[in-house]
Amino acid sequence: MTQLYSVKSRNRGFTLLEIMLVMVLMAVVISSVTLSFDIRSTDKKVEDEAKRFHAVYQLASDYALLNNLQLGMAISPTRYQFLVFDGEGWQTINDDKVLSPHELEEGFQLELTLGELDWLDDGGFDLDKGLFSDDDEDDDSKIKKVIPQIYLFSSGEITPFTLKISYELAFSGEDKIEYQIVGDSELPLKVENMAELTLE
Repeated sequence: MTQLYSVKSRNRGFTLLEIMLVMVLMAVVISSVTLSFDIRSTDKKVEDEAKRFHAVYQLASDYALLNNLQLGMAISPTRYQFLVFDGEGWQTINDDKVLSPHELEEGFQLELTLGELDWLDDGGFDLDKGLFSDDDEDDDSKIKKVIPQIYLFSSGEITPFTLKISYELAFSGEDKIEYQIVGDSELPLKVENMAELTLE
């Protein structure tokens, strides 16, 4: 008599832990791809940086006006930051995400040109030293101090300036893209695409 043995096959599914592990790994991969791959065009990147500067500058001017504060901006080729005058010197604003120092990505360049300050005496102001700098301080303290080039006064007046924001990656073969932001003695600022200006 033949005895039949039935073999039960166990269909083992995925455990919840395994599914969650796969989902976490997928999220990590997707986030890394998203961070490393910027789908914006080069022109859009420069435009976005120019618009950010415009918006933050307007916000800072309103902040100075409402709080009766004297604000300034220190600008280097790849960075800009807002400063507040506390009665003794200029202090960096670090407790506000919007007004804290902003570092530009690789390939960006800032070029600042200051305009005429008609309401100041011709010989009474040195832009390199700053409006509130102290000549009696020793050289070491002057090196450490950050002095703004642009001023936003509580009266609503601002330092006239032109700021060019350009983008050009070395060996990329792409043309240099430039936007300029123009500020007269009062707001609003003007944001202009340099390519469009040359066509006019």
